[in-house]
Amino acid sequence: MPDGEPLWFLYEVDEQADAVLRNVEVFPDGRITRNSIEIEQRKGHRCRSLIDCSLADGFSDAKKQVIAAAEFEAFWRRGVDTPWWFP
Repeated sequence: MPDGEPLWFLYEVDEQADAVLRNVEVFPDGRITRNSIEIEQRKGHRCRSLIDCSLADGFSDAKKQVIAAAEFEAFWRRGVDTPWWFP
């Protein structure tokens, strides 16, 4: 794992809307960052998804594993808001 890169990327997706609603990044040093459509929209930016392509395109090469919603929520609660502030 390159320095500064997350060990895990966790995503909450809405397959019907073809969108990533929230994401969590878990780092080797224990840091956890998070982002969501809601966080991105705090400054008035319109954000339909946290990725700029379809789910099929964005995750076509990814190794995917489904986790329980409660597990995602536990990571989410521990995370620090880290918006990207879409242009």
